[in-house]
Amino acid sequence: MFLMALRRFVARRGRCTTIYCDNGTNFVGAANCLRLLDWNKVIKHGAINNIHWKFNPPTAAWWGGWWERLIRVMKDLLKRVLGRALLSQEEMFTVLCDCESLMNSRPLTYISENNKDPVPLSPSMFLQDIQEWRTPDLDSVDQKSLNRRLGKHPLFVEKTWVWTLAIL
Repeated sequence: MFLMALRRFVARRGRCTTIYCDNGTNFVGAANCLRLLDWNKVIKHGAINNIHWKFNPPTAAWWGGWWERLIRVMKDLLKRVLGRALLSQEEMFTVLCDCESLMNSRPLTYISENNKDPVPLSPSMFLQDIQEWRTPDLDSVDQKSLNRRLGKHPLFVEKTWVWTLAIL
């Protein structure tokens, strides 16, 4: 089951180079499910796919603080969105994707009140929209060319959505 979830993750986000995993006392509550998981097989499968696994020390709960905080944010968001609602599996996947989108659109940097300042970076910029890490030298880019390319971007996004809807 875990390997199928990993495959879905890789299919949506691309292959990652490193996976951080909590293998300590946090899993005691889920021992019944995880007892069936063969961690050697998981590590072997990850190595085949060039994924480096980094496991937390069993007694160092604070090591995963940065992702535990994100889990807390997701849980709080789900509580606010769902309340006590009962959802089907498909509805739950949809709500989770919406919450994921909200979390990934949160700014990582300071939000300026000046509209001329650059747009603050968010995780979704790295996950979905930025294709190249190289930025062109803006002094050497023709303004007409830049405006034309910038004007076409919404058209590309719209065509992507039309294609997605046609497939579904």
